Amino acid sequence: MPRFLRYEDALPWVRGQVRLTLEGMARGLDATPAAAASFLRRLEAEGVVGPAGPDGAHPVLGERRRRWAEAAPAAADPWAEIARLRIEAEAAARRAAAAEARLAALAVPREQIAALRRLLARELHPDTAAPLGDPAQQAAFEEVFKRVWPRIERVLDGAPEEDA
Repeated sequence: MPRFLRYEDALPWVRGQVRLTLEGMARGLDATPAAAASFLRRLEAEGVVGPAGPDGAHPVLGERRRRWAEAAPAAADPWAEIARLRIEAEAAARRAAAAEARLAALAVPREQIAALRRLLARELHPDTAAPLGDPAQQAAFEEVFKRVWPRIERVLDGAPEEDA
């Protein structure tokens, strides 16, 4: 028999999660797949979880983000409410700037690795590095490139180099 028969009973369990999938929710709530799908649709409509990502998982948004979807109680001092909202907006802007900086820091090494890969290919490839008109040297450059390039690719991709 399912453990959670009502949506309200399932909410505390959902709020304790970070990400939800339909299958994980059905298993965690001991609910039928149809009941889990119904809960998930309602959770998304109410802003408790976000839309599904490419892997099918829904991020649990938490109380801070849900507050905007609900009607806020009237504040005694509207200026205090405006000040509070400004502080929250500035904090959100700082978090967004920090996330963008982390993302930019991740992009720099990828660009450097791509540039290094192009440089090595240009300098080591037999069509550009071997002297023209000498078939023996071109064949030697080609053989060296065939042996070395896969190892260079593995190292640039972060895989451990295999001893040959």
